[in-house]
Amino acid sequence: MKTFQEINTFKAPFDISWLFKRDILRLTKTLSSKGADVYVVGGSVRNSYWKQDIDNIDFSINVSPNEVKELLKTIQCTIIEVGIEYGTLSVIINKNLFEITSFRKDIKTFGRKAIIKYTSNIKEDAKRRDFTFNTIYLNMKGEVIDPLGNFSDLESGKVKFVGDAQKRIKEDHLRILRFFRFISKYPSQNSIISSKTLDLIKQNKNLIKKLSKERIWKEFKLILSSDGVCLALRYMEQTGILSIFFSGISLKKIENLVKLENIFFLKLIKTNDFKTFELKDPIIRLCILLKNKEKSLQGIFHLKKNENKMFNFYSKFELSPKYFKLIGFTHGLEKGLNLLLLYIAKKKNFDFYIKSKKFNEELKCYSNDILEGYKNKKKFPINGNDLLKMGYSGKKIGLILRKLKIVWIDSGFKSNKKQLFLELQN
Repeated sequence: MKTFQEINTFKAPFDISWLFKRDILRLTKTLSSKGADVYVVGGSVRNSYWKQDIDNIDFSINVSPNEVKELLKTIQCTIIEVGIEYGTLSVIINKNLFEITSFRKDIKTFGRKAIIKYTSNIKEDAKRRDFTFNTIYLNMKGEVIDPLGNFSDLESGKVKFVGDAQKRIKEDHLRILRFFRFISKYPSQNSIISSKTLDLIKQNKNLIKKLSKERIWKEFKLILSSDGVCLALRYMEQTGILSIFFSGISLKKIENLVKLENIFFLKLIKTNDFKTFELKDPIIRLCILLKNKEKSLQGIFHLKKNENKMFNFYSKFELSPKYFKLIGFTHGLEKGLNLLLLYIAKKKNFDFYIKSKKFNEELKCYSNDILEGYKNKKKFPINGNDLLKMGYSGKKIGLILRKLKIVWIDSGFKSNKKQLFLELQN
């Protein structure tokens, strides 16, 4: 076995300036004050190498959680012990959240749970991790520690299980979905996946059913939000993962949508009027993925209340191009543009259509209609109180308002209150 001195150690060949922020230095100085070795590991190292945003910083340390708690008594912080049985403490300093996990070995695993044993050996800690590019550590000298010799996988972005893939999946079933999530995050580096790995995932696919709906949705949502969503979904279909969740899917339509999003970015989003619109919405992508609209997504995933509401809105909306001004007026810019995305992506002749002159003309026309409707939303001259004073009540007020809004939109947003009231008499 390699001694620590024999472990590959070298100066980080990427920007790690974030490592020396005040709260991180304060925390690591405290943790190492009695001689413990402290490292950053996993996602923050990976994202730093790939010049991506660093959302969470996970620390790894060669002392037990109880020793960590003792060390943290000397600074002002909040300690959350939710994961302490697996060696993890969450620490909040100045509203910044950090996770500190003691070096450990998994003695026995149960899908998402484990019996663990603490160790002082960094190589043993690395061996129990999920993917090879997550086994790279950083010390506070700014050095890379590569206990298993996997730095080349971080460089390439290739998604590989650590050691025995079968064992890694049995240890934690969520790793199946995490595998595809990283495929979607680094698509160009993972366009070809070994048949051995895919066969192994296919054999173990039903283990996903043991996961909570919250966990499944969290990973699936990240896949749907990614640049490489189409690649990941193709492999998920090939391994039978998607059939666990859905009765029917349309990969072609989601490929249309992603292609269209890129066109939107080039033609619309760069302009001032549309720059606030966000692409890669996971709910929109989920809507177009499903051929047979599931009766209840809550039976498959645990969506937040608003996510479920949006899914139902976009799935059930019946769209006609002549109503884009009304859609922008009634539902706003974001929903309007999302509905336009769905409308175009579902066209049967999509590939031919987006190359045509007609597409460019209609894209400009429809998007401007949505924008015009949105901008005039607050200018509509009549409200419910006006109709109450005229003697109308209940549901009839809503019906009349809708009719008058269509009249007002058709007038180019120019009809005044008097002209609209005259319309009621006709």
